Amino acid sequence: MKEIDIETWSRKEHFQFFLRSDLPFYNVNFNVDITGLKEYARSCGLSLTNTLLFLAVKTLNRVENFRYRLMDGKVVLYDRINPSFACIRGNEDLFRMITVEFEDDIAVFDTKAKAAIERSTSYFDLSMLKGRSDFAFFSPLPWIPFTAVDHTMSLKKEDCIPRISWGKFSEADGKVLLPFNIQVNHVFIDGVHVGQFYQTLHELIREQMKK
Repeated sequence: MKEIDIETWSRKEHFQFFLRSDLPFYNVNFNVDITGLKEYARSCGLSLTNTLLFLAVKTLNRVENFRYRLMDGKVVLYDRINPSFACIRGNEDLFRMITVEFEDDIAVFDTKAKAAIERSTSYFDLSMLKGRSDFAFFSPLPWIPFTAVDHTMSLKKEDCIPRISWGKFSEADGKVLLPFNIQVNHVFIDGVHVGQFYQTLHELIREQMKK
């Protein structure tokens, strides 16, 4: 993590402009082409959810603006973002929030995520989040082919943690399409950066299936 000198930062004007907004958050919804990814995950013994988590977090880490945060009035850039995600364990009907450190190897990440789910003893273990903001929050909705999603959050404009959801995939014209949502803070993230996320995510999906 490094602190950014706002006075010499190329984003200074945009940062200060959106920081004055009462509600600088916005959502973008789009479809992600995951054709073949379900079969890839199954052939590797991976959870499809964990595969999507891995690829989404890897994408966040590739696009620099998703790693900026506000801490005590200072702008910092994290080296790496980690996932904190909602999941339903076994036959439970209440979700749990699971937080793990990201891994560069998809198999290692899948194993770590599965183990964290199994050993969780409470629905909301916030111990790993305390004093940190190097996370993105994930709320998968695999039951719903949604067209738009909003997220629960406190209205603190200093909150720059991205929120991500995906829904129930559908098939059309030989493609498998996943409804995808991302909520960001305009203080750090513009439409061009969401566009980079969209493009990079598709590139990483194709790269991963070639391994």
